[in-house]
Amino acid sequence: MNYFVTGATGFIGRFLVGRLLKREDSRVFALVRSGSEYKLDALRRRLGVDADRLVAIQGDINEKLLGVSKRDQDDLTGQVDHFFHLAAIYDLTADENTQRYTNIEG
Repeated sequence: MNYFVTGATGFIGRFLVGRLLKREDSRVFALVRSGSEYKLDALRRRLGVDADRLVAIQGDINEKLLGVSKRDQDDLTGQVDHFFHLAAIYDLTADENTQRYTNIEG
């Protein structure tokens, strides 16, 4: 079973990803912002999985189609069985428009 997860390195996401990867033959595609790849690397180390099971997909939830490249879109076509959208801004000092755009529309 293959999963696509936004917010995979966040508080809830890292626990979900850990549980998903305990399933036999599971693979998780994780949306990662440019510059945040190190967070996914740390999660891989903590979970003891390699990049073939926890796959980084570059993107941004604030962009159309999650900012996922055409190449990655093509590669993912027919590969994802379940999608979990957990990415959000948790900063309570962020302005209302930023929170709405990221947390609701993203």
